Amino acid sequence: MKRTIIKILSLLAVPAVVVGAAACKDDGAANSGYELLDKDEYPAVEAPYEEESRAAIERWLAAENNPLTSAQVAKEVAAELFAYACYNEEYIDKYVYFSDQTGSTDLGVTGKSTVTKQDYKLIIHEGEDTPGYKYHYTIKHVDEISGVISMFQSLFESGTRLRFVIDTNKLYRFDGNDPHYVEDESLVQDILTCNWTPDTGSWGVSEDEPPIVKRDGEKLTIDEMAQDVLETARSGGEAVMHCNINILADGIVDSASIVPMPSGDGYTVTMNINSDVANEDEASITMLRNANGSSDCRWVSDDGNTTSALQILYQVWDNGLFKVYGLKETWSGTTNGFRGTANSSLSVQYSYSNRDTDMTAKLAMLDEAIASRG
Repeated sequence: MKRTIIKILSLLAVPAVVVGAAACKDDGAANSGYELLDKDEYPAVEAPYEEESRAAIERWLAAENNPLTSAQVAKEVAAELFAYACYNEEYIDKYVYFSDQTGSTDLGVTGKSTVTKQDYKLIIHEGEDTPGYKYHYTIKHVDEISGVISMFQSLFESGTRLRFVIDTNKLYRFDGNDPHYVEDESLVQDILTCNWTPDTGSWGVSEDEPPIVKRDGEKLTIDEMAQDVLETARSGGEAVMHCNINILADGIVDSASIVPMPSGDGYTVTMNINSDVANEDEASITMLRNANGSSDCRWVSDDGNTTSALQILYQVWDNGLFKVYGLKETWSGTTNGFRGTANSSLSVQYSYSNRDTDMTAKLAMLDEAIASRG
C-alpha cells in the first residue's frame, strides 16, 4: 500500500489539506484518527523567541543587497532562525507535530531494508489553568527487506510505543505491535497505525517521566543554546535542536538561502551543511550516534564527497515558530549489530491551534484503557 513518500520539497508546496495521523488502537482503548487541520493557519499562540527572530530577519534584509556580506549573513540568520524555532518548544504553551521519516539501508551482502518511522507529539505545558500533557507515539514499519537481515525484521520495528502523560508527570505507556498502513486512499500521505497494549510496568507512574513544564529561568541566548546542545548530547538526553545537527557550530552551514513565503507571513530557508564540520563537531556527531544506536556512524554523501551530505529545509512563520522542517542525509556505520550505509529523508509539520491540540478524544482513549487494565 505504500505510495510515494512526500519529499521535503513537495511537502513545502502541499496546500492546506490533510496530514492525517491515525493512532493505534486495541480492543480496550480505541483511539480515533486525527489530522493536523490547521497546519497552514497562522499560529494563535505567543512565540517566545518572536523578538529575536524578527531581529534576525531584519539583519538579513539589511544585508540582502550587499554582495560582500549577504552570503555570510544569510548563513548566520538561517542558523539562528532554526535554533530559535527549536527552542521555542521549550517555552511555548502548546504545540503538536507529525513527523514522517523513511530510511533505506544497504548492508552489503547482509541485505537491504527500507523502514518508515512516524512520530506524533502533542505537548501542553503546565499552566495556571491546566496540568501538563504529553501524547507522543512512535510507529516503525519495515517497508522492504531482503537478505539475511529479513530474519531480524522485528528488530527494525522495535521501539513502537506511546507515552501518554497527564497531570504534568503521570505516565501511562503503551507498547505497539502489528504496525501497518491505514487503508485510506483519500489521505495525502501514507499513515501508519498499529495495535496498542498497555505496558505492564510504566502505568500511572510519576517517577519515569520528566514533568511537562516550561523550561525554568530566562530564555537562553544563542551562545547559551550552543552550550545546552553540547551538554544535552553528552548526557544522552532528548535533543532540543532538531535534525541531530548542532546548527550553531562554527562553519557548519556551507550556504543558505532565505525566501519569503508566497503568503507573506513566513520564510522558506535552505541550509547546506558541511559534513566534515558536522563529523568533527562533538555535539552533532554525538546526537547522530545517540539517535541511531551507533558508536561509529558518520555522515557521508552519495558520491563520496563529504562536503555535501546534509541539507535542512524549513519554513518558519514570521513570528519564529516552525511551520515545517525537513532533512535529507546519508550516514554510514554500525547499528543493531550490522554495518552499512543509510539514506534518510525526514519531514515534520506543525500546528498550534486549539482543535489540533485538543485532548478530549485522547483522554477518552486513556480512560477506556484504564478501565480495561485497571
